[in-house]
Formats: sequence, structure tokens, C-alpha cells
Amino acid sequence: MSQDLEQLARWRTVGARHSQEVIKLAQRALKGGRLGEQEWAVREQLAIAAMDMGRIKLADEQLSVLEKQFSGSPRVALLLGLRAEAKGETDKAKKMYEDLLAKDETNVSAHQRLIALHLPTPTSAIPLLLTYLDTFYTDPAGWSLLAELYADQGLYAQSLTALGHVMVIQSWDSGAVCRAGETAYTLGDYQLALKYYLRAVEMQTDPDDRDSAKKNTRAWWGIKLSIARLMDGGSGESAVPPEHATTPAQLKQLDELTTERLLAAGGAGLTARRAVLAPVSDIKR
Repeated sequence: MSQDLEQLARWRTVGARHSQEVIKLAQRALKGGRLGEQEWAVREQLAIAAMDMGRIKLADEQLSVLEKQFSGSPRVALLLGLRAEAKGETDKAKKMYEDLLAKDETNVSAHQRLIALHLPTPTSAIPLLLTYLDTFYTDPAGWSLLAELYADQGLYAQSLTALGHVMVIQSWDSGAVCRAGETAYTLGDYQLALKYYLRAVEMQTDPDDRDSAKKNTRAWWGIKLSIARLMDGGSGESAVPPEHATTPAQLKQLDELTTERLLAAGGAGLTARRAVLAPVSDIKR
């Protein structure tokens, strides 16, 4: 039994669900008895696992014990909200989370569940997410989700601003920088998109790894597309000051370098890549 408890504790520590295995181990541990203070954590873990697996009756059994032991507990109230979700009682769950937040606006889990329930309606989810981020600014996942919701609504400038917060909080996140490049490109600011893509490539390139080019083709393709737009006259209004804009001569050099790096990446689809990247003069021949 001690091994079961140790495994359950490890999963709780790292936030791993393993719901099917949790049900098996937790039931066995509870049947053996003498869990001490661990009993309540195990019952909570079992209740969540049971809801994951659609075993509502088993979850109800655990929640009944927890309600009796911790009457009025916000933690148990949150579990009851999850049970309402599992039963498809979405409006009831929303009301339960709203009540929890009315009592304590710093209840992170209640914020997150309420936001999740409103995600099918972005216009409702966005204000809730902004309220959450006003309190929990340093949550990069929250800002990333906000950027995604804004982009889904076609609000690319706001999406770019949200990604800016992600980059402030996680300055090492080259994926967020690449997303910013894609958002700026969609917005039509090709100079800014190019800057972001170049920064992403810089962050992803390891001088000691000869194969690093194979790992950042997404950013290199972004550079290629941005250059094509700029060389084709797509240099309208940009957040990049004119004195810092990439010049035509620099664009030409970058274009040659980008083609070289994309071809050097090798791998599947190399023939198709060569055809796409071939100069017009070569295609005519």
C-alpha cells in the first residue's frame, strides 16, 4: 500500500492525471485504510480521476465524504463545480465559480474554470481573461490564450500586444516570438514581421549544433514570405521606424541566405522545396 500512496503522491506533485491508474491505486489504498492525513488528498485525486473517466457515482462518493469533513471549503466547492461540468450542467458550474470569485477574487482555479467554460464564446471569454490577468499578470499561458482569442476574432493588433506580454514574461520563448512574426505578417506589417522572424531564428540557432537549421524552418519560411512581400512593394505603414527598416540591399542578401538555409534543412519534401525556392530564371529554363 505504501508504494501506491507514494505513486499517487508523485502524480499529485507533478500534476499528472493518469486517471485510470489513479482509480485503481486510490481505491486499493482507501480499502487498506490507515492513510492518515493523506486520505483527503487521495479522495480528492480519486474524485477528479473518476470524473475524468465518467464514473460520476464514484466521484460523488468521494465528494460526499470531503463535504462532510470540510464543510464550506472553497476547494471542495471547486470540486462540486467540476462535478457539475462532468454532468453537463454548465450553467450551474458557472454560477458556482462566480460565487467562489465573489468571495475570493484571487481563486485561480475558479477563474480558470470559468474562463474555460466561456471559451466557445470568445466575446465572453476575453473580458474574463482580462480580469484574471489584471490580478495574475505573470501567467504566460493566460496571455498566450488571450492572443489566440484575439486572433480568432481578427483583432491582430490586440493579439500582437498580448504576445508582447508573453515575450516579456518568457524572454526565452522563441515560439512566442515566431507567433508574433506570424501575427504581424497577417496584420500586414511585413517589416515588423521580418524583425520578429529574424529574432526567432537567432534564438533558435545553436552555434555548436550544425543541424539547428533543421529545427527552425518555420521562422525561415516566415522570413522568406516577409521578404517576398517587401520586395514586391508591400512596405506600407509599419511599427518599425524608417531608420530601422530593412533596406532593399539587405532584403536581397537575406533572401539568398534564407533560400540557402531552407535547402540546407534537407529532409522530406526537399525536391518540392527546391522548386518553390528556385529563381524565376531557373524555372524558365
